[in-house]
Amino acid sequence: MKKAGAFHSGPKRYRVRAANAQDFRIFQGFFMRQRQGRSGTGGVFRKGFIAASALVLAACSSSPGDGPVIADRDRPSVDVVEPLPDGEERARYDERAFIDPLHMQNAEPVRVGLLLPFTGASDAVQKVASSMFDAAQLAAFEAGDDRFLIIPKDTRGTPDGAAAAARSALADGAEIILGPLFSETVDAAATVARAANVPLIAFSSDVVSAGDGVYLLSFPPEIEVARVTDYAMTQGMQRFGLIAPANAYGQRVSSAFSQELADRGGILVHEERYEQDPDKMLAPAKRLAAYSKEIIPPELRHGYDPNRPGGTGVAGGNEYGFQAVLMPEQGTLLRALAPLLPYYNVDINQVKLLGVSAWDNPRLTREPALRGGWFAAPDPTITAAFDERFRAAFGETPPKLASLAYDATLLAARLGQGPRRRDRFDARMIENRSGYYGADGLFRFKSDGTIERGLAILEIQPGGIQLVDPAPRTFTSGS
Repeated sequence: MKKAGAFHSGPKRYRVRAANAQDFRIFQGFFMRQRQGRSGTGGVFRKGFIAASALVLAACSSSPGDGPVIADRDRPSVDVVEPLPDGEERARYDERAFIDPLHMQNAEPVRVGLLLPFTGASDAVQKVASSMFDAAQLAAFEAGDDRFLIIPKDTRGTPDGAAAAARSALADGAEIILGPLFSETVDAAATVARAANVPLIAFSSDVVSAGDGVYLLSFPPEIEVARVTDYAMTQGMQRFGLIAPANAYGQRVSSAFSQELADRGGILVHEERYEQDPDKMLAPAKRLAAYSKEIIPPELRHGYDPNRPGGTGVAGGNEYGFQAVLMPEQGTLLRALAPLLPYYNVDINQVKLLGVSAWDNPRLTREPALRGGWFAAPDPTITAAFDERFRAAFGETPPKLASLAYDATLLAARLGQGPRRRDRFDARMIENRSGYYGADGLFRFKSDGTIERGLAILEIQPGGIQLVDPAPRTFTSGS
């Protein structure tokens, strides 16, 4: 039974035991020094590390790259092992070698692997990973199950590192794996987890990896597009424009938007794509603006049904112009793009701009062109509670991704309370149709591994971002 692990810090190797309170305090001190070294401010960590019985930071085998690796300036090596064929992966792991902390020897631990890029390519990535780890600890502490054991593993932010991290977590007895973070690492870890018949809840929105035991706990554009489109149509809008980046994300938004409009009886009047450069946005925005004119020539009516009653399309005011424009951009690029529509004579008092959760940025309230714009995002009345608890525990505001680690860990802790190990993390439990309520509100997993979320509709105003339609608190029956 493994009771000790290794910290890597440059060429030295620190042995850390997390089996009793005294050794736990040693680990805590090392972790706090790492936090101070990264952020320069330290933390107020008051809750997550209170009791070793609430959360043990489990250690791993003595091979390079194992152990509770917290983001360090120096990057540890990770062994890369070729995957075994399906059905043989589980045979690789010896249950006698699973982590079994001293204080848990009277009760079988619920072992949960947590894969994050603790030694990722940049300080920013490492800080996000550290904050997500903090959030996972907070969830474990709040769950209050002294059998719950987090096994953190460093993916280094690479596919090879993710595969090795997943394999190391399984070697330590992980019954479920949380993470990794980046889409390019999820597939590598998923291959290992599937072969061992262990579920994986990843923090990516790349649907290519979803399904067959892999679940994506994220904010895919499809659910945000569906929510804001549905709300706009309930407010009487039927004709829409779209201007999106010319990349894979833009294509996902375009496909989702077209499908949502088709399902709801809306019309996509015109669509434009642009390269993400302010100078290259001008021509696409000008072309899109032409479709808001009072008279739309027939050759420009993309999506117009000529058999629709009510006019010829030659006259009738703004009958065939768009009433709203979906603009799935963010940050500085959004502030450059949005003003182009009024610049090209689009009346933004008459045309509603629609967006995605990336619009949830207080700086955007300074852009007059975005005033009154609607977007779908988590309900701030819900997320504020998690932010407050995180600040109380760690002395800093969590990044947006931290809530994903919190929700995944809380879900694992809840399911881990099941009495039989072989049942507690099976698909029927993970895909509970009633869903779960986490830091970002309501969510549930579908059988294909993708996620459904209860999102709110928010509006940008000069005085701040306002809630105009709250997020649902339950999923409708039969959905």
